[in-house]
Amino acid sequence: MNTKRIVTNGLCAALYVVLSTFLSLSLGPIKLSIDGLPVLLAALLFGPADGLAVGLLGGFLGQLLGPYGISATTPLWMLPVGALGLIVGLYAKHKNFALDRKQLAVLVFIALLADTTITTGVMYVDCMVYQYSFVTYSPYIVWRYVADAIKTGIYVLILPPLEAAARKVVQT
Repeated sequence: MNTKRIVTNGLCAALYVVLSTFLSLSLGPIKLSIDGLPVLLAALLFGPADGLAVGLLGGFLGQLLGPYGISATTPLWMLPVGALGLIVGLYAKHKNFALDRKQLAVLVFIALLADTTITTGVMYVDCMVYQYSFVTYSPYIVWRYVADAIKTGIYVLILPPLEAAARKVVQT
């Protein structure tokens, strides 16, 4: 692994934390953010291992530095964003991904659906461990999937030029 790749992954993880913690809009239990962008970028640039690593590290740092801190369920809260990077990285590596916008939209939407589904499962486990009601959050699950569709559109607009520019910098 070369230095540019390590630095890029570190920057992507740090950017995830900044976007997730400071540049997101919380509407009750629904969070609108483009925090997955650096995870997707790392996955497209370097593949599944890097996407997973950036997601897991970003998720861990987000938990550590955010309002929740370290808890018994911290490893579980790292999984959704790690899965986001892993899924995109696996597909991109397997198909020699060319960033066709339609293909990108389907891939990102599927990865975001997986992220939201895993997050919902983690939320359920967290409710059981810490004895609070999952029923309070369950009506919002549908809206989380709607937010995934909106985020997909945003990512499809931003990712291609960002990935092309980042690839030039990383390859030089």
